[in-house]
Amino acid sequence: MAAGERLVTGQTRVIFMIGSPITQARSPYLFNTYFADHGADRIMVPVDVGARALPGFVEMIREASNCDGFVSTIPNKGSLLDLVDDASPTAKALASVNVVKRGADGRLSGDMADGAGFWNGVSRAGFEVRGSSVVLAGAGAAGIAIAHEFAERGGRRLAVWSREHREIEALIAVLAGKGLAVEPGIPLSLDGFSMAINATPVGMAYAPGSVFPRELLATMRRGSFAADAITEPVETQFLRDAAAIGLQTVNGRAMTFGQFERLREFLGV
Repeated sequence: MAAGERLVTGQTRVIFMIGSPITQARSPYLFNTYFADHGADRIMVPVDVGARALPGFVEMIREASNCDGFVSTIPNKGSLLDLVDDASPTAKALASVNVVKRGADGRLSGDMADGAGFWNGVSRAGFEVRGSSVVLAGAGAAGIAIAHEFAERGGRRLAVWSREHREIEALIAVLAGKGLAVEPGIPLSLDGFSMAINATPVGMAYAPGSVFPRELLATMRRGSFAADAITEPVETQFLRDAAAIGLQTVNGRAMTFGQFERLREFLGV
């Protein structure tokens, strides 16, 4: 073997990364780079697994003794809660799972790291969460996780939009009693908000465009932030528009890096 190459054998421990589409996932790069740098005989393998294949995949993991678990992205996070044996308080509160650890006996434990990962990433970019007001597009699994962690870290005000009104109702229910002012819909002016967040698929290759029109972003004060949870493409239309009018931007890879250590810790790798 050439210097720097890794040999995968029957002794190699395996972690999967699942979702559909899976092409935008950055976690395999981060995990496999980490394993190579630390001489760990482990590998993360990305697999395109959608809703129909998910139950069968989970059952396969239970029997795969050389597998330590998996990380999941869209569209499986909500469905995984009912497929694991136990879940963290955060995963239960959000009814969503994005990382699953396999025990030696085949039992599966789930956690939800999207929210912590997102806010770890934007905090490193210089955003102060406590006391802030943000507007959020998307109230699916990632959006609810971001909103929940925002409340946990002392956020003050949240405006949230989703195409599905039931998702907004579910988010409001999750945040009840958290001391966070929540309002449905995106206001006509974002002057009172210090961050706009996209947690929808809009901006990906199969769903081009932006939920936030440039003229609406222009109502934000200079120095405000625009953050996207999309990892591929790195520079979405939303972020290009925000940068063009002088907003600070944080791309989806900040979220991926932000939750990397938490995922490794949970998986025990």
